[in-house]
Amino acid sequence: MKSRLQITSIMLLFALVLSAFPALALPTSASAAVCYQAQFVADVTVPDGTTYTSETAFKKTWKLKNIGTCTWNTNDVTMFFVSGSQMGAPASVPMPSAVAPGATVDISVDMKAPSGAGHYIGYWKFKSSQGTVFGIGINADKAWWVEINVPSNNSGSVAYDFAANAEKATWTSGAGGLTFPGTESDAKGFALRKDKPKFESGVEATQPGLLFVPQNITNGFIQAEYPVFKVDASDRFQTTVGCESGATTCYVAYRLDYKVGSVIKTYWTFRERFEGLTYTANIDLAPLAGKDVAFILYISAYGSPAGDRALWGNPVILRRGIVPPPVTVTGTPPTPTATKTPSPVTATVPPSTCDKVFFVSDVNIPDGTVMQPGAQFTKTWELKNVGTCTWKKDTYQLVLFGGEPMGAQSPQVFKDDVLPGKTIRVSVNLTAPSAAGSYRGFWMFKNANGVLFGIGAQGNKPWWVDIKVTGPTVTPGGVTATPSATNTAAPTGYQNTKYNFKFALPTGATIANQSDNDGRVNLPFAGGTNLQEKYVAVTVRENLTPCVSPVVGGSSATSENVTFNNIQFTKVTGSEGAAGNLYDWVTYSTVRNNACISLAFILHSANPGVFSTPPPQFDKNAESAVFTTVMNSFNWITP
Repeated sequence: MKSRLQITSIMLLFALVLSAFPALALPTSASAAVCYQAQFVADVTVPDGTTYTSETAFKKTWKLKNIGTCTWNTNDVTMFFVSGSQMGAPASVPMPSAVAPGATVDISVDMKAPSGAGHYIGYWKFKSSQGTVFGIGINADKAWWVEINVPSNNSGSVAYDFAANAEKATWTSGAGGLTFPGTESDAKGFALRKDKPKFESGVEATQPGLLFVPQNITNGFIQAEYPVFKVDASDRFQTTVGCESGATTCYVAYRLDYKVGSVIKTYWTFRERFEGLTYTANIDLAPLAGKDVAFILYISAYGSPAGDRALWGNPVILRRGIVPPPVTVTGTPPTPTATKTPSPVTATVPPSTCDKVFFVSDVNIPDGTVMQPGAQFTKTWELKNVGTCTWKKDTYQLVLFGGEPMGAQSPQVFKDDVLPGKTIRVSVNLTAPSAAGSYRGFWMFKNANGVLFGIGAQGNKPWWVDIKVTGPTVTPGGVTATPSATNTAAPTGYQNTKYNFKFALPTGATIANQSDNDGRVNLPFAGGTNLQEKYVAVTVRENLTPCVSPVVGGSSATSENVTFNNIQFTKVTGSEGAAGNLYDWVTYSTVRNNACISLAFILHSANPGVFSTPPPQFDKNAESAVFTTVMNSFNWITP
């Protein structure tokens, strides 16, 4: 989105003259940034990547906020076309109403999709009557945009509409069978069709959707199994997901499951909490081509079900790439099967060209993990290079983009080249803040030219780490209200009373965090080597097929069946590297009822290349010996 000014020698001379006579200086974007500055809030209509047939008329609306000190008056400020594709729009649009500092405005422009197939982006900014051009970003010099696709084949259509066929689905929750439409406030869970669902963004959609409210118990769920549908190779599942307007405590997990014969598997998952944003999923169903599939829309509470009201906006299966009329909800570049909620802080990062990231998963520390004040932990993401450029070692960096740094070291360089199409795991060592509260730190990559890039259709969104800090606050001198400021002592071992399992812990082990579904136990290890940390990641996931730890994936591994205390486990062993870090891990997973219970033992060491004088290599066999000891103590708790 940057424009480049070609400065001639005459212009330089003119600038010198102006500097000699400050009183004659003309207004510029930089000098007027305090007076005139905008902030991107939302795409009210036409999310980035929306597909239109050629010559289709549409109205693009952005929500923008005045974060400067000057009012945008109707006779003073206009929005004008900067560059890219104008798409039949006028050159400028007047401000619909006066916008005082701190206020927001919805500003629209009528457009038409070009006649030729292709990918089109048009960039827009503001201009004052005095000639001051301004936009968004730290320096008020960035443009916002509209982005659409025009396909070459316009013969497609909606192959299946889940909202329209909701009565044909089989509805269930943990309490048994349900009817559709359900009854508001039914503790067993209920679902309703909404003709114009209103999302947490405050925007009302123009097309129908489904409201899911899970059973009113911890981790309660609700699901709808639809009749068998034969999948075509061109089919895509599309929907907009987000909490309902006003559901401020909503925190849920979305799933698209599928059933072939009697086997049910998960095809796509997405975690969503109320934060004022929505996400448009656009998922390729080609791997299921030719199969008779019963699709299942599934929503579960992420812990407490209080206030969980989740919307599926216009859930459809599209054939041959043609989408129905666009859903008018808050837009974010759609990333197929991504699992991160988009963040508004990325409006100042221009679209990337060849450097793009695909978010695969949170390997550990899922969003909302509870930490004690001052707890040290390592956050690991699994990311994929979906651009056309190789991420070169020593010149590409992992950098903190914004939010809470949590004591992180930034930047961190790549130690190995990452070719297009390759997946890596990237880690950063962090420390939980000392004060209780919710914290989120945003991260991106930076290329050799110093340009930031990340996830999303335009490669300009960050990923993040999200934790909650509870317990006593650590004072600047390190004194706490209780004896422990970092970890919870574990004299009696680790117990999960919801899923009824337990295991003993070696002397010196501490429980860093624990919930019904996730936990972490820090294990003691010998110092003076390159071993940075040693811990157990505990996860419990219901209806997970196959039953494996989230640690497994993206790397070569070996698998075998083992037995402890007459309980059979799948043991998976692997090793991999990530941005200056090395990970050796072994996971043990077992199924009880519908719960997949996994213990992942992880040895995190520093790549010798990060040290000027490398320390001794740690003894892997000696450090791993305790893993079998812990597993020998694993057993069920009698309810």
